[in-house]
Amino acid sequence: MYLMKNKRGISPLLATVMLVILASALGVIAMSWGRAQLEEGSYCPVVIGLKIIELNQEPQVCRAGSRENGVITFLVENGANVDIHSLNFRVIGTEDIYTLELPNSRIQKGYPLLKNVPYNYDLFGEVRQIKITPRIVLFPGEDPVLCPEQALIIEDIKACK
Repeated sequence: MYLMKNKRGISPLLATVMLVILASALGVIAMSWGRAQLEEGSYCPVVIGLKIIELNQEPQVCRAGSRENGVITFLVENGANVDIHSLNFRVIGTEDIYTLELPNSRIQKGYPLLKNVPYNYDLFGEVRQIKITPRIVLFPGEDPVLCPEQALIIEDIKACK
């Protein structure tokens, strides 16, 4: 009986506060783990609809210029679902691979973009394949996400007329 007199329990208010803190901490841990898992296996949840424009059934992608002052020209159109923040551009040449994020390559929903990309044939060789990969912003304030599963791949690149 003497031991029971000196023992005091936790007040209901303090117990409630401790439970809320514990639940919040567990929630933060679960959300962090879930976000890491999502980013690890991420893909673009939006169908972008980026495509090469065709005129008279000819895809509008071509190469021109001299060996050291070459140019690759392409005409693409964005779909109606999401603005494209920028485009990554990769060329697999016979000598090396040329990759860059194209400056001024933002495309609004439903709009086209015409780009002339400088290309040095002496450094990279003849063009074997071009890959154009869109980057989009999923949520305002976040970094753009690369969408490789929706990239355009072109392998038959003709000389510009």
